[in-house]
Amino acid sequence: MDIRFKNFIDHFAVEQELTDETKAEICNHLSILQLNKKHVLIKENQYHDFAYFVNKGAVRSYYLKDGVEVNTWFALENDMVGSLQNFKNCPSRTTIELVENSSLISINLKQIKPLMLRNVQIANFINAIIEEYALFLEDKVYFSQMMSSMDKYLVLLEQDPQLFQRIPLTYIASFLGISRETLSRLRGK
Repeated sequence: MDIRFKNFIDHFAVEQELTDETKAEICNHLSILQLNKKHVLIKENQYHDFAYFVNKGAVRSYYLKDGVEVNTWFALENDMVGSLQNFKNCPSRTTIELVENSSLISINLKQIKPLMLRNVQIANFINAIIEEYALFLEDKVYFSQMMSSMDKYLVLLEQDPQLFQRIPLTYIASFLGISRETLSRLRGK
């Protein structure tokens, strides 16, 4: 088994023991992708059959509002990215794009869903992925809705300082709901 697949499976199977057969079955529906910066994984309002695990790289999610990109989250190594809408066969609400050259593991949702009905270990494994992704999104919603721009900036600086080295400031400013100039002033303080 590819070490990247093993790490991915181990990351989400911490609360359960998977048989070698189940691990092999999961691996049959995984692929390694090496993609360049600016590659669009999922487009807003389109259907998509895959979710992704970030091995290496940085990813952003955004939507267009009056022709302007509004960034909704960033993901780095060991984060899942995708659209829960796609899991329910609905179009994505956001565009998901690579910010850096990235190595990802893709999982085919359309192929894995029927296996969940036949194999409780696979169902539990996929549920662990969905739980982690839901918590990731809940944190982003709380962050964006419950804090002032200054508080968001300070929390981001404390919890994810590497974002400021890896994500363009224009994207971070959009995520914080402020102009790039305001972000520059905050950073200067």
